[in-house]
Amino acid sequence: MDISEPATPSTSTTDTLAYPISPDYVKSWTPVRAVCELIANALDEDPAAQVSWANGVLTISDNGPGIPEEGLILGYSTKTVQQIGQFGEGKKLAALVLARSPHIGAVRCETVSYGFTPSVERRRLLGGMIPSRSAQGAEVLVYHLYRTDRTRGTVFTVACPHDLADEAIGRFRALTEPGYTPPPAPGSCVLDGHPGHVWIGGVLVSTVPGLLASYDLPLDDKALQNRDRTVIEAGALRTAVRAILAAGDDQQVIDRFATHVLAGGTLREPEQFFTTVGHPRARAAWRGWARAHLPADIYYTAARDREAALDLADRGYTELTARGLSEHQKHALMGLLGVEVARTRQRTHYDRTRNKTTWVADRALSEQERAVLAEARQLVCRAIGTFALDQVRVYTDSEQEPCADGFYSPASGTIAIHRDVLADRQRTLRTLAHEAAHRVGHRGGGRWLPIPDYGDRSRGFESVLSDFAALVLGYLADDRPLPPPTEPTDSATSTTVRRTAADDPAVPASRRELAHLLADQLPHALTAGGFTSEKDLVASTAVFPGYWHTLTHPRVAGWRPSRGGVGAWDYDKVAVLAEAVGVHPPVVWLGYHLCEGAMHGRQRRHWGKPGRWAKSMRDAVDRACTDLAKLGGAYAQQIPALRALADGTTAAPVGHDTWQAPAHALLALERQRLNLAPDSR
Repeated sequence: MDISEPATPSTSTTDTLAYPISPDYVKSWTPVRAVCELIANALDEDPAAQVSWANGVLTISDNGPGIPEEGLILGYSTKTVQQIGQFGEGKKLAALVLARSPHIGAVRCETVSYGFTPSVERRRLLGGMIPSRSAQGAEVLVYHLYRTDRTRGTVFTVACPHDLADEAIGRFRALTEPGYTPPPAPGSCVLDGHPGHVWIGGVLVSTVPGLLASYDLPLDDKALQNRDRTVIEAGALRTAVRAILAAGDDQQVIDRFATHVLAGGTLREPEQFFTTVGHPRARAAWRGWARAHLPADIYYTAARDREAALDLADRGYTELTARGLSEHQKHALMGLLGVEVARTRQRTHYDRTRNKTTWVADRALSEQERAVLAEARQLVCRAIGTFALDQVRVYTDSEQEPCADGFYSPASGTIAIHRDVLADRQRTLRTLAHEAAHRVGHRGGGRWLPIPDYGDRSRGFESVLSDFAALVLGYLADDRPLPPPTEPTDSATSTTVRRTAADDPAVPASRRELAHLLADQLPHALTAGGFTSEKDLVASTAVFPGYWHTLTHPRVAGWRPSRGGVGAWDYDKVAVLAEAVGVHPPVVWLGYHLCEGAMHGRQRRHWGKPGRWAKSMRDAVDRACTDLAKLGGAYAQQIPALRALADGTTAAPVGHDTWQAPAHALLALERQRLNLAPDSR
């Protein structure tokens, strides 16, 4: 954009304008600050404004509409929140500061139709009729006005040293960084250059020693400055900086702060932000950094946690420290990184390894061992029932019951018997009968119902074992043979396979289809992301695992979690999980929640009845529609139907799901996009 230059103007004064402003006003302003104000005004009027220094003169020119008559009035301003100034004082104060400075030469402004030169002069008001303490008048700011032929733009020229001009220009990112644009709320963290700078809309307003990075606040934050716009109040700066850092998911920013504090570095108060990180995407970014940079077996030590820490160190774990942080901040940081405190990590390790068992494959047993086990297992099942020993495994060593001949595992329903026991027929029968009493007491079967006290030395277990003895004695007393032998088999074939929630017909079809989609896509996501397991993938998102469990183990429509339960409602958390598995977030959210549309946020008696959906549901659907519009194509084609449902235009009765067609269509589109076979379940 060209700057129109006027013909050589006549600079003879045609009028003067005196401002009753003392030259001692805004003492904190320096000539650099004054020049910055003029540059900021030019950039506000014209983003392509030109600023240059040559032959001792700094020139600031823009191609804006010029300064109207009202612009000479103190307090008049037409600037919006998207511009730097707001009080209509900046240009006047800048002129005052430059005019009073002994290091500044001539200052001139030329704008549309007129120009002026500022100076500080003594003036007597009303021809000296007003009493004056000095009898010489007071020093005030005076504009000497003259006419020009300029038709567009404004040009300020300031005679000043080169270093002063360079310092002023260097405070504007728009002049030193090509393509710069002011950041949106809450602002941006800047890692380049010297740390500690604080900009507002790219204009340097403060330098804070000791900060780890620099920060560019949005233009909306210009009200955080003090009256003369030289500093930002400490509390406001702390809030602004923490908001920027808490919302960020830039891996470079996370790397700088995580590396610094884990090496024992300290942080100034504005940058102690770990407790304020709450957005799912930001938390997922921190968890992703930890997964990429931290070893697997790590822990951190809290107060009164040294004994557990020593135990973990002996087991080969690595302690993570952040000695420069307070306990509160350290706890928050470790939570972001997914690092457990020592006592919790110790308990997790113990839970994972305490039941470690070395199993023996059937083919590794001798013929005699297999025969003894098969005979004993058959005798127990003939006397009690096939349900008594639905799964039996042989082991050689176990941390669960190291001194026993066998044990029962309630978690898996497995009965384990030590290999050494198989050398003795009577010992084998005794062990299997004992463990069968645990299994029957726990899960029931035949004439027995499950009981809560099925463990060793409990009354319930002794009762079941006594029943077994009485049953066998009854056979002997009546001289009756045992029932015909039925070959016991593994539980996978001897018991009915339990139906999963993803196949329960009571669950809405869209939720079942979503669960199948996530299950089918999971192996691809594990491979693409380098995850070792489903648990590892979910942990990398920093989202509570209950969310994933809800999506993959769906409930019937209308189910509400009890206190402390998880309903997978939060769109951002669902989005993080969806992206981790490679599925579009709006498809996952709608696939699970659309069936709740006419129920969520409404009283039970109104469920499924005509009318607009609850506001929270409409807002969530609207957000999903926004994301579908970004995807475009067939995804966006479902938006009208979704909005019609949310607005109540399309009925959504409880009892059938024909109105949930948009969710079915979106899930089918995802299967097609991911090259998954159509869901026939």
